[in-house]
Amino acid sequence: MQKHRRAAWHALPSFFWLALMVRAGAAMAAPDCTVALWGDSILHGAFGASPTNRIEEPPAVALQRLRPAWSVADFSMPGDSAHKRLPSFVLQPMPTRVVVLQYGINDAGNRYPYEPALRAMVDYVKAAGKTPVVTGLSQVKAGRMPLRDDYDAVARRVAKEEGALFADWGAVRFDPADMADDVHPLQPYSTRLVERLALALDDIAPECAPPDRQRPSRP
Repeated sequence: MQKHRRAAWHALPSFFWLALMVRAGAAMAAPDCTVALWGDSILHGAFGASPTNRIEEPPAVALQRLRPAWSVADFSMPGDSAHKRLPSFVLQPMPTRVVVLQYGINDAGNRYPYEPALRAMVDYVKAAGKTPVVTGLSQVKAGRMPLRDDYDAVARRVAKEEGALFADWGAVRFDPADMADDVHPLQPYSTRLVERLALALDDIAPECAPPDRQRPSRP
C-alpha cells in the first residue's frame, strides 16, 4: 500500500507542482508593508484635556484605510516629545520596515533640546536596518508657538543629514477652522496630514501602494 501511495504521489500532474512552486514563490516575495507610528497627540488624533478625546478617524486608522496593504502599529502618546521619549525609545525593538517619527510640537512648546533627541532616534532606527520617516511639525494657529518654525527647520535638517525621508507636514494645506484648539487638528486637517504621510510610504515602498499608485521602485 505504501508503494502505491508513493507512486501516486510522484504521478501527480506537472501543473500541480508548478502551482505549488508559484504559491511558494509568491509567499517568499510578499512585500514587507509594516509601519510603526511614534509621536504625540497629533499623531494619536487626540485633543483637549482628556486622553479619551479623539477625532473620529485617528491617524493610524486613517492610514490603514488609505493604504490597506500596510500593517500599522500605533505607539503615539498624547503629550509625548522626542526629548522625553528618547531614553525608552532606544531600548525598543524595531520590527517594522518603516518607523514614523512625529515629534517636535511638545519639544518646541517646552523648549526641549529637540535636535539631539530626534537625531538619536533616527540613528537608532537606521542602525536597526529600518527606514525612518520624519514628519516635521504640523501647523498651529498664528502666534501660538513662537518656536514652531525653528523646530520644523531642525526636523528638516536632521532628516536631510541623516538620510531619513521628510514628509513635510508643514507644507500640508492649513485652515485655522480645521483646528480643535490652537494646536490640535480636527478631522479634515488630520486626514490631510495622513494623506501626506501615505505618499511618503508610497515613495518608500511602491509595491505596497494601491494599484493606481504603484510605480517601479527606485534603483
